[in-house]
Parts: sequence; C-alpha cells; structure tokens
Amino acid sequence: MATPKKNKSTHNEEIRTYVLKRDNKRCQWPGCGSMPDTEVLFLIETENGNPAAGSQKYKNGITLCPKHMEIVNLHDKAFGPLIFDLIQLVEFERDLQETEKLYKELLNN
Repeated sequence: MATPKKNKSTHNEEIRTYVLKRDNKRCQWPGCGSMPDTEVLFLIETENGNPAAGSQKYKNGITLCPKHMEIVNLHDKAFGPLIFDLIQLVEFERDLQETEKLYKELLNN
C-alpha cells in the first residue's frame, strides 16, 4: 500500500488509515505491541519549520497505545527524534516484507 497523495482533501484521513493498516493496529513502541485503543501519532509536514495555518498535512505517523501516546505527548521534545526513528524503522520493515514477498513470488514462478 503506497503512502497517500498529498493533494486530496481526504489526505489526513487516508494517512491515518494507511498507518493503522501498516502497523496492524498495534502499538509500535519497542516491546509493547498492544492493540486496545491504539491511535495514530502524526508527524506534521511544515514549510521552513513553521506549520502553515489551517492547511497542515500529515506526512506520516505511528500507531501507539494510550500509555505510550501519553508519554510521547508529555515529553514531546525528548521523544520527537525517537518517534521519527521508529517511523523510519516501521516503514523499512514494511518495505523489506514487500520485497521478500515479491522475490518469493518470482522464485515460485
């Protein structure tokens, strides 16, 4: 599943749906994997470091359980780099899984 295009009016909801599907609706905090009440923490795309008023588009996100969402929100500046790295690792793992699936299909044909 490709990341949704940014020019659609439904972009933010499509990103949310994409992230939940990508993460299997499980908390991506290392060692957690909880499923109940998970929600998506978004990264906001900004121009020149400043969010554009009223026109924020989410760039990506990560699924977190309420406990870890609260930790990140309370310590926003400290956990910002960690969350960015987690998102990169989750995306990388998904790419590896898709590549592995493709190669298995090629080998079986």
